[in-house]
Amino acid sequence: MIYINAAIGIGKTSLAKILSKDLGTKAFLEEPEKIPLLSSFYEDGNISREMKSFAVQIEFLDYRYEQLLEGMYLKQEGMNNTVYDSSLISDGIMSRNLYNRGEFPEVLYKDYLRLNNNMQRNVAGHPFMGPDLIVYLEAPFERMLQNIRLRGRQMETDDPALEEYYHSVWQIYRDWYNSYGDTPTMKIDMTNLDFVNITEDRSKVLDAIEQELINLGKLSDTEFRQIKEKRNSLKVK
Repeated sequence: MIYINAAIGIGKTSLAKILSKDLGTKAFLEEPEKIPLLSSFYEDGNISREMKSFAVQIEFLDYRYEQLLEGMYLKQEGMNNTVYDSSLISDGIMSRNLYNRGEFPEVLYKDYLRLNNNMQRNVAGHPFMGPDLIVYLEAPFERMLQNIRLRGRQMETDDPALEEYYHSVWQIYRDWYNSYGDTPTMKIDMTNLDFVNITEDRSKVLDAIEQELINLGKLSDTEFRQIKEKRNSLKVK
């Protein structure tokens, strides 16, 4: 299992789609419309976030857990290296940020943490040791804001005051990466990379991730060579 971790709008979903296609596995993607309370969570700024933080995070918890269940099933069926553009780990980071901001009441935050931790330890009766690899995407804050504006989700752009909230999200992901050590993690600096639109950048990012999978014993040299040959043949076409 490969988790893509990054702040809002930095490229998690795009990379999950590209990487899963390259590896020939399934991508588990976040679909905002499947989180009914998410739009109203943004509506009234910090007041809305404080009132709805627990309910929204529980909705995410249920959604992520269903994805994890399916991923574990696929792994048992022989599909390795499934890719997730968000996870229970990233949800925990977002919840911690809300708590730090005073927008997640302490009693409810502790209840949420207990549920999150229990779900990560045990998936349908099977011990879960976490993902095989976390790919952390880092980019300048201004690029994050630009990407959020470009994707044009109304709930994310209607309120100019959200910029301060976005900065706190950007910062807590940086803090998380600098302190996390539970499972293998690699960082990709997005400052001068555009893996969506530039073929050379895409190959550079994919090669780096797949080489790390080889190092971890999750991909063989032969599989890597075949993946690169297929990718290069598509370039020629």
